[in-house]
Amino acid sequence: METKQKPRVLVTTVGAWSSLNGSDTMSSLIMEYGAENVAALYIRAEKSDSPAASRYFHIIEGRVLQSILYRNIVTGEMFTPENVQVANIDDDQAAEQSRYSYFKKHRSYIYVFAREFVWILGKWKSQELKSFLDDFRPDVLVCPIESYIHFNTINEYIIDYCHPKVLGFLWDDNFTYKQAPGNIGHQIHRFWLRKSVRRMVSKCYKVFSLSPKMKEECDVTFGINSQVLTKPIFNQGVFIPYTPSCPIRILYTGKLIIGRDKTIMEIVSAIQEINREGTRAYLDIYTDTGLDDKTLARIQVAGCCTLHDPIPQSEVFKRQAEADVLLFAESLSDRNLTARLSFSTKLTDYFSAGKCIWAVGHTDLGPIDYLRREDAGLLSVSIQEIFSTLQRMVEDRSLISDYAQKAYRCGVKNHSKEKILKTFYDAIIEPVEEIR
Repeated sequence: METKQKPRVLVTTVGAWSSLNGSDTMSSLIMEYGAENVAALYIRAEKSDSPAASRYFHIIEGRVLQSILYRNIVTGEMFTPENVQVANIDDDQAAEQSRYSYFKKHRSYIYVFAREFVWILGKWKSQELKSFLDDFRPDVLVCPIESYIHFNTINEYIIDYCHPKVLGFLWDDNFTYKQAPGNIGHQIHRFWLRKSVRRMVSKCYKVFSLSPKMKEECDVTFGINSQVLTKPIFNQGVFIPYTPSCPIRILYTGKLIIGRDKTIMEIVSAIQEINREGTRAYLDIYTDTGLDDKTLARIQVAGCCTLHDPIPQSEVFKRQAEADVLLFAESLSDRNLTARLSFSTKLTDYFSAGKCIWAVGHTDLGPIDYLRREDAGLLSVSIQEIFSTLQRMVEDRSLISDYAQKAYRCGVKNHSKEKILKTFYDAIIEPVEEIR
């Protein structure tokens, strides 16, 4: 199909597509579609510099809050990515980072409900937003169906205003009560969230699920036939065999939230135990997550683990090439199952790297389930198994080499760029072609 004939696609996300954050699923999927036919809308203060879209519109949450009292404030703005300097932090970004840092350290559903009321009362349905939508006139809306009710509400507004065909993605378990059993705040919020998710699913002509486990549950819940689609692997090279070093170099890059910090503490404790007779394993962590002093003391342990500042994605790939084992960490608690139906896009980067994957997390989590089905990684699903898996690796380094090959093969088999992009682009074009 010629470029000029392609449907115009509006992609909505919560966060920005930024080179500082690395590639995410949406920008990776749409990157080769043709930026002139793509616009993106998101709800963070950070500016996007990705060439995947020709224009961006962001609604700035801090300004939405201010607009409750000051109705003339501009809450959203359109821009193009050419001259964006993502390293430059403006006042909106600085305030947002400070606010989010506080809420991450003081988690409460009181703040969750307060945030939703901010979006109900704030003035985000602005003339600037309407002008952006009128100018682009999307044929297709591609959107995740999120755990943020206000984000789903924004997509519903776009659907009602523009009448596009809707292609929805389900990322996580945001439609069952199983993520945090016993948490009253979670259950109350989930009651209203489920209504939001169900409305969004009903407006979609196709729904993509990010994991086989998610497909099984959402198909039953909504009576649909969703399709599994995940992040493709770009530039898949040939597998390069390697001999693990001594000590084994283990690498983790990413956030230490939703129970991951506690899992990392247990891993560091196991490394301390395994290193009693000499340094046999070492963990490097690169994260932007702020940690309290108590947590920091248990993670930053001399001779076992070093905590580093975050690095750009290009540097992450270099560190992965130098590592022996890539660590995938999630919560081990059955009271925190945030990722129980998700598929982490981090895994596709790990598959592409051709290194052994060590996954630590609760057995009911989607990524753990996926690796188990594919036999694509070493798994530790309890605190006791962390030490035993680590001991197996240091005593039999061939195990690391074997699982490096298995991870690579899983990437080639299930995450082919050509197959995934064809499925996605066909889904965009098909309903518009039927109308035409």
